[in-house]
Amino acid sequence: MLKAIFTAKPVRFVALVALWLAGYKLATMLDVFRPYSSLWFLPAGVTLSIFLAAPGWLKAAPFVANLLLVSPEFSQVFVDSNGGALTQALHAIRHCGIYGLVAILLPRLAEARWPAPTVKSTLTFVVLVVIAAALAAVSGVTLHVWAGNMSWQTAWSIVVQWAIGDAVAALVLPPILVPALRRLLGRDRAAPAAASGWPLHLLVVIAALAIGSQAGLLNPDLGSLWYLTLIPPIVAGVLSGFAGAAISVFFTSLATPVAAYLLAYGGEMIALSLLLTIGAAAALLIGAAVSEQREALAEVIAERAKLEDTVTARTAELADAHEFQRHLVRSLGHDLRQPLHTIAMLAEGMALRASFDEQALGQLRRIAGTMSGVLDGILNYARFDKAPAAPNRGVVGIERLFAQLEAVYAPIAAHRGVTLLVRSSDGLLVTDETLVLQALSNDLDNAIRLSQAGMTVTIRHDLRADGDALLVDDTIESELAAAPGAAGFGRGIVARICALLGAERIEGPGQHGLLLPLSLPRATPDGCADTSNS
Repeated sequence: MLKAIFTAKPVRFVALVALWLAGYKLATMLDVFRPYSSLWFLPAGVTLSIFLAAPGWLKAAPFVANLLLVSPEFSQVFVDSNGGALTQALHAIRHCGIYGLVAILLPRLAEARWPAPTVKSTLTFVVLVVIAAALAAVSGVTLHVWAGNMSWQTAWSIVVQWAIGDAVAALVLPPILVPALRRLLGRDRAAPAAASGWPLHLLVVIAALAIGSQAGLLNPDLGSLWYLTLIPPIVAGVLSGFAGAAISVFFTSLATPVAAYLLAYGGEMIALSLLLTIGAAAALLIGAAVSEQREALAEVIAERAKLEDTVTARTAELADAHEFQRHLVRSLGHDLRQPLHTIAMLAEGMALRASFDEQALGQLRRIAGTMSGVLDGILNYARFDKAPAAPNRGVVGIERLFAQLEAVYAPIAAHRGVTLLVRSSDGLLVTDETLVLQALSNDLDNAIRLSQAGMTVTIRHDLRADGDALLVDDTIESELAAAPGAAGFGRGIVARICALLGAERIEGPGQHGLLLPLSLPRATPDGCADTSNS
């Protein structure tokens, strides 16, 4: 039921008004907290926090709280004199107008909902707060002089203290009060900034104040050790980021005036207040830089994990694609083998007839045999699992290789009016017959396809000192050889075959082929085997 009551907007509005009045009352509790010239004027920070955190018409709570002080009877609870109803009303307009403008500009200039732990947003916040505090102080004393509450001499004597007091409160309270209010008002379910680890931060601040204050009592020369109050917020920012810096700055700014009042601080109060202002700004900027760095590092780690997941997924996809291709190759091999068997059987049936073209039938048998060998090679490579492909080497006769190529491509060349010359040899190779046939078939097919009628294509074996060159020569003009479609996927296949065989690709004007490394000893002129290149 209490939760339901607090969720009502009128109840939340009253709570925000009470919060502002509590900050105003706290500023008047001790001499050190005198309104308008106090070490820190809490309503400045509370006003800015409510403007940044509250939704809709709830933002009017600071203005309504200011207007309540117009009543002399009500204001006596907080301050001896309100300076008159008109003056207090003008102060309400001035105060809420300045910090309301900061609340409007901050999210736009920082390009993020504040407080965001970035250096840019925090620096924007610090600059706007300093400017607003200066405007509030100058306009405030001017208003008091206009109302006759003080002279210009008195006004100029307190304007710096007023500005610093507003700046300290507006720097210290919003980083912890804005997230807390957003959660209480249901705008942000995340935990308030710096909500965890605050006892440790408080102990460190108390320890620094104890050392700084007591050192001055023991030895006046050590009075400057009050500057130890700068250390806890900066250390908290380095170790805990923006959240730790915010809570440490709050405790430091809260405890330092109390300690100065109770322990009879001997220095200038304005020096101590300026110290808190500079320390708060520095600690918040350091904490923002640390938080931004940690966030960037977390994003890098997340991106790396995402990249690793992507690589894993792509690897799995490639493995699936590889498995599918192997399955497809096996299926194609099996599907094509049966028609080839049928062709071979038909050829044998034709041979039994009385009349048939013996030359055509022989050529048909050779083509069928060649295609059968190619399919056997495909199925052989398809049997490899995930291990790298390895050539199936054996002793291959060059005459046999060229005969198979002639059987397949001679009819194609004759049909296109191209002369195919085969210059064979009785040489032997130790290589993979299927891969060599595939590579030479690619070059021979391109040469015949791009040659014009009347041209000649030659396939030959060239015995060289560093290996056996299997060459396809043509008389194609360079413009035709470079035409679209002249080379493509087949070139990549040949390059892969050369890599598997350890061969060297031969490419040049009018000549293509591959240079196979020496694999068998050669005969010297005296008839002995030359093993120098074995």
